[in-house]
Amino acid sequence: MSDLGGESACWAHFLEELDTDERFDAPAGVDLAHPTAIDRSGDGAVWSLPHGGDLDANLVHLTADAVIDAHVNDEVDVLIVGWDGTAVLTLDEGSTTIRRGVVLLIPRGRRRTIRAGKDGAAYLTVHRRRDPLTIGRR
Repeated sequence: MSDLGGESACWAHFLEELDTDERFDAPAGVDLAHPTAIDRSGDGAVWSLPHGGDLDANLVHLTADAVIDAHVNDEVDVLIVGWDGTAVLTLDEGSTTIRRGVVLLIPRGRRRTIRAGKDGAAYLTVHRRRDPLTIGRR
């Protein structure tokens, strides 16, 4: 690879140089530093990694004081990377702040809640692709 300089979150400048796996036509990515990369008008995923590989990734935006209610993910560990603003992650009975540059691993089976701060928040989630939802027992 050549020089990897530039903004720390601007991966687009080196994605073109990566060798790609034969399962994909081209590397998938987004320039999070671009002013229009994050839709700040609502809550939820504003970008998702195109499906087809082993990973799922989503850029989640939350408006001021928005809450992702308590839930448990029993299938996969989730990596969270803070991108913009702040949010409080409550994991079981403890809490920590998600902010730009903070990387957190949420082990599967743990109860979590996320509450955005007064200026909202944006963060990237990355996890192994889950099996499709089914009705009934596995």
